[in-house]
Amino acid sequence: MRQFRNLLFTVMALGTVMLSACGGSSSAPAPAGADIPVTLSASGNAEKGKVVFETQGCNACHAVSSEQLVGPGLAGMFSANGPKLLNGVDYQGKLADGKDRTEENVAAWIRSGGQGQIGVMTAREISDTDMADLLAYLRTLK
Repeated sequence: MRQFRNLLFTVMALGTVMLSACGGSSSAPAPAGADIPVTLSASGNAEKGKVVFETQGCNACHAVSSEQLVGPGLAGMFSANGPKLLNGVDYQGKLADGKDRTEENVAAWIRSGGQGQIGVMTAREISDTDMADLLAYLRTLK
């Protein structure tokens, strides 16, 4: 029985290592100290994403640094600590709508917009390709 438990443990551990090595996408929130998993942006082009950022007018409200404009600066959006927010604004590591900061949820927030503690995010119609590019660009903002 002991050998069977050891074998079972070894097989489970090996399976876990193999799955994590495959880089499978996950929409679970990132653990402390880890970046938000790459999912939608994996097929994106950051250079094209910069153009999307500008042509969609994102730069009218958001800085590519941690500087606060109308909306928060977007540097660090996909890092474990998230973007720097104004004093007194705390989304507790989540988006303004209370959802986890995953690429899927950021894309949904951009497309639907909404009210946050800082102000109103205007909804944007963005194709899947442009969204992947935009998210790839946002990942470059540190």
